[in-house]
Amino acid sequence: MLKQTLLLSAAAFCSLGAVAQALPEGTSSLLPAGVTANIGQEKVYYKQKNLCVAGSPEKGYRAFFSATDADHGEELWVTDGTPDGTYMVKDINPGVATSEIQWLTRFNDKVVFSAKDSEDTGSELWISDGTEEGTYMVKDIHDFGSSNPLAFCQMDENHFVFFATDGESEFADSTPQRWLWISDGTEEGTKMVKAVDCVFPGVEDGEHRFGAICRVGRKVFFKGNESDKSGVTHGEELWVTDGTEAGTYLVKDINTEPDKAKDDGMSTLNPALCHMVNFYNEKLFFKAWSIESGNEPWASDGTEEGTYEIYNTIPTVNANGLGEGGGTTMVGELYNGYAVFRGRIPAIGNELLWTNCEPGNMGWWDINTIETTDTHHSFPDPGVVFDGVYMFCANSGTDATIEGCYGGEFHCFDGEKVWLQDDYAPGASGCNWVKEPIVAGGSLYWWNEGSLDGTGATNTKLHRLDSKDGKGTIVSNIDANGDKVYSLRNLNGDLLYTSSVNNQLYCYHYRQPGYDPAKNPDVMEPEYRTREEIKDDASIGSIAAANTLVSVSPNPASTYFTVNTNSQVEAVSIYTTAGALVKTVAAPADNTVEIGGMAPGLYMLSIETADNNHFKSKLIVK
Repeated sequence: MLKQTLLLSAAAFCSLGAVAQALPEGTSSLLPAGVTANIGQEKVYYKQKNLCVAGSPEKGYRAFFSATDADHGEELWVTDGTPDGTYMVKDINPGVATSEIQWLTRFNDKVVFSAKDSEDTGSELWISDGTEEGTYMVKDIHDFGSSNPLAFCQMDENHFVFFATDGESEFADSTPQRWLWISDGTEEGTKMVKAVDCVFPGVEDGEHRFGAICRVGRKVFFKGNESDKSGVTHGEELWVTDGTEAGTYLVKDINTEPDKAKDDGMSTLNPALCHMVNFYNEKLFFKAWSIESGNEPWASDGTEEGTYEIYNTIPTVNANGLGEGGGTTMVGELYNGYAVFRGRIPAIGNELLWTNCEPGNMGWWDINTIETTDTHHSFPDPGVVFDGVYMFCANSGTDATIEGCYGGEFHCFDGEKVWLQDDYAPGASGCNWVKEPIVAGGSLYWWNEGSLDGTGATNTKLHRLDSKDGKGTIVSNIDANGDKVYSLRNLNGDLLYTSSVNNQLYCYHYRQPGYDPAKNPDVMEPEYRTREEIKDDASIGSIAAANTLVSVSPNPASTYFTVNTNSQVEAVSIYTTAGALVKTVAAPADNTVEIGGMAPGLYMLSIETADNNHFKSKLIVK
């Protein structure tokens, strides 16, 4: 009760200290009076207090989070981006006591998370579809304590994996372990996969976006170790699972550096795994440390022979005989067949690097060219794909006496070269310092740690950019001293964000003139196909597209569309651009398909006619 009182008092103090401003057009404040959001400010995807978007094209999308009010304490809330559609889902731990909601993670159109309904059950696995009756504990894993589940990661269309402590794993070692579990969201479908000591979030996560668990295709890579360590000589290494005990195993002992603390002449240290990224459902891209090379970029297909160092950026050793290591951090979105990240090349310093994940493949660009260039670094941050290029923040130099110094600003990479997008904070001393870039509704958004006008008044504002050749616009106005915006999320084209000025949640709705959803599409669904599988699907579509006997109208459509053909339509299947099935309509009357309630965006159609022909087409829902 004291804790709850302190939380509310602190929230009230912050609200009183804020200098309220008129919100910009298109912005809605979502929380009712007296409610504050409990959302972490880290820049990583896995947050202990997360703002998590879940849904489906046919049901729409909502964002789940935890929030506190005076009557219920911290509980689960949900929003559809409107004030009327923002509400507490369920008072999980009745009264003012907190339910300690943690690790909110999407599972199709639901969320899974850790919560407690009382001291009797402790923190256990919960699931929610956004309704009170659809929010419940999936399984009480630890009979006489808390299982404290975390690291939820959807593995395939119907299952997710996670790490949890049960009565056996709590006493498996000198400290409690979390073992690997799998669930389909039901009690009977929730079971332990293997007694493997799982480590989450891993070493060196910090604010570097990606951590030490990642889905690739329909398998999940993670950092782990044997539960029974008697006779085990390796450290915490790379593991993979397909959701079965036989399919869960150590991939490779990457770091063979002797563990001198054990002094047995056999044990080795761990490779500090982190920054795991799904490389087109084909391989895992990640950072690892080895005695030969130090910290470098690695790739894995889940086999020992298919797990390798991609490139040794600094092929020298130090006085102790250890690899120097150029490092791998600040990994951004995949772009044009490349993993793009920050690393060090001896001749140029810490700059932008990219690789296609094949052994020996590496490209780089020197952004900060101040001499000596190897000691002047641009330190590029994670970027996103927008308007056909990879956009990211980098520091070209802060010395006003040197031409070409613009401070920390947005840059563009097209796969071959890098250029300055714009000098938002003019001059070398002003810096934009772009953080959390995200694409939503055809525009690019971010918040800045620097000042755009040099006074500090625009510190941590929300910014919008409509094209790579355009100029950014400030679109938040919460407090005169700085909005302190964070946790940017795409909610079906609208932009959700929070402010630490008042711990409130906001939604910004905007579509630029001439908005084309195909140009910068909102990626809301997971992709399980490889590039080759996507290519095969596209080739089938191109053959069908060449056939002029079939078309659909109206297009764009809002409530229905008709397949224009001389044959009776046997079936129409609608897919997202990521390949997820939205709906199938068999033998539609008059070849007309109802689409009312479908979320706006670009969809793919698969059409089968009575003469056994198959056609592909595109549909825009407005």
